[in-house]
Amino acid sequence: MSVAVIITMALRQWGIVDACMDNDASVETVDGNRERADLARSVRRAGWDQIAHWTPGVPGSGKWPPPDEIVKPKLTIAQWLLTVDVLERWAATGDRVGHHDRAAQQRELRDLIISRLQAHGIQIPPDRR
Repeated sequence: MSVAVIITMALRQWGIVDACMDNDASVETVDGNRERADLARSVRRAGWDQIAHWTPGVPGSGKWPPPDEIVKPKLTIAQWLLTVDVLERWAATGDRVGHHDRAAQQRELRDLIISRLQAHGIQIPPDRR
């Protein structure tokens, strides 16, 4: 059984996670690690289910709240650690292509997630800090 952790953030921040996970899942599906792609998709689905209340086959479900609304996604530690990795990966990509503001937002969110995980007593491997 995997331990799940809730990290509170604004929906605007979760949108950054969702977009980065979408990018990562796409790249890893084509050129990389299928397990990582599946885990990235599971993070996105968790957000849809918990935040947008998406229910397959139910018309009208899946609407995101306003960007400033506080959301409380609950993910496993493995999902959160992937989130940390993915945010850094896409921040580095953003820096390489000149999207420095976006990269800074991704790193700020990455640091927030790391600090909240540590506050829950979760040890972050040195290569992920």
